[in-house]
Amino acid sequence: MYIPTQYSVTERAEIYAFLHAHPFGTIVTHDGDKPIATHVPLRFDEANGQLTTHIAKANPQWRTIENQTVLVIFQGPNAYVSASWYGHEDVSTWNYQAVHVYGRATILNEKELVEELSGLLQEHEGEREHAVRWDALSEPVKRQMNGVVGFRIDITDMQATFKLSQNRNDVDHERIVSELEKQDEPIADVMRQHRKS
Repeated sequence: MYIPTQYSVTERAEIYAFLHAHPFGTIVTHDGDKPIATHVPLRFDEANGQLTTHIAKANPQWRTIENQTVLVIFQGPNAYVSASWYGHEDVSTWNYQAVHVYGRATILNEKELVEELSGLLQEHEGEREHAVRWDALSEPVKRQMNGVVGFRIDITDMQATFKLSQNRNDVDHERIVSELEKQDEPIADVMRQHRKS
């Protein structure tokens, strides 16, 4: 991914926090003719440098998962930034956050797939009043896992860019944030917090 120096994020803790906060990504592989992609929930295991997920067995992409480098794209909030918000003439742009993760994938066996699905429920159900737990599911429901293929991605590289108007002076930056807040754009909060850090 092309990353201008001023928007580059290299601090691992910041990238890891982003991956935990944005657990839905796009897996990109190549089928020999063209790139193919699937949008999936992912679990990030920072201790082992791995991502885990699953896709439908009917989705032919799973057959391309092994024996190639896999790209997973994560995105945060984004928004159009009008040049009319600057204190001088310039071009309009787009602010965004994106992380690209590269790695080698391995298909999960049945036991590992159960662990993946159970962990996914645990992470997203949390302590809800009627939280869904894998162990409490009926056997017919559990058998639906036969329709998915799980896999683990051993991470080999991460690239991150947070384009948040870092190149703007304080007055312009504050004006951009204020205009984005008027439009209820979530990236406004990200920009404000990032400027403070």
